[in-house]
Amino acid sequence: MKTISTIFIVTLLGLINYANAAEPGGQQYLEPTPLAKVRFEFTGDYQRHTSLKQPEVFEAITENSSKPYKERSTAFFRSLLIPGAGEYYLGKHTLAKAFFFTEISLWFSYFAFREYGKWQRNDALAFAATHSGAKFKGKPSQFFIDIGNYPDVYQYNAAKQRMFQFEKVYNDEDYFWSWDLDANRRQFDKMRISGDQALNKSVFVLGGIFANHLLSAIHSVWQTHRYNQKLEQATGAEIGFHIRNDFFNPEFSITLAKRF
Repeated sequence: MKTISTIFIVTLLGLINYANAAEPGGQQYLEPTPLAKVRFEFTGDYQRHTSLKQPEVFEAITENSSKPYKERSTAFFRSLLIPGAGEYYLGKHTLAKAFFFTEISLWFSYFAFREYGKWQRNDALAFAATHSGAKFKGKPSQFFIDIGNYPDVYQYNAAKQRMFQFEKVYNDEDYFWSWDLDANRRQFDKMRISGDQALNKSVFVLGGIFANHLLSAIHSVWQTHRYNQKLEQATGAEIGFHIRNDFFNPEFSITLAKRF
């Protein structure tokens, strides 16, 4: 009899608790309380987090704001003016330094070739004036070549007359030269050729400088395209963390906003 009474009382208490749990505002003794609730939200734009419940003891928001787009024309004309300036505008500092130092090296080479060529030519003319008696003031550049190929003006004129090139015959008085030694003539010719080669190289370097400007400008346009393309494909994100410190109903929430 006592056992039946005990079972009846336990059953009755259980029904009372169940009824209380089902009523609004009743104490929910039978419902298990989760230790944490997690919420993920994905939106098409940035979303500021608002707290869900109080009290909250921790809040952190991180945000990746999108970078501004770059103008292709700005990058192009900057690099066209100063190689590497367009790359620097895009934040490509290593590439910018490469183009800029290439520019400096090319200009250094240009002036070095020009100065060396002029120095060799002046030395050659001074050497020829001493050992052949030639005068170079007001003379065409072809005259410098001719005195290095013939021992004197007389042999030169005779050779041109034999080839019926009478228009190339020199006046003996104004274009006189006569080498003291044939070795000196050959030395002069080497010096002249060395100077001319250096001056010609400076012209090629000048073309390289122009090419460096143009290449940097084109490259900066391509890098601008890639830079803007990455911005379009990249996603910005904002993440908020909230922890509710409640012994009976603790809550942990995450808000994630994503840009598509």
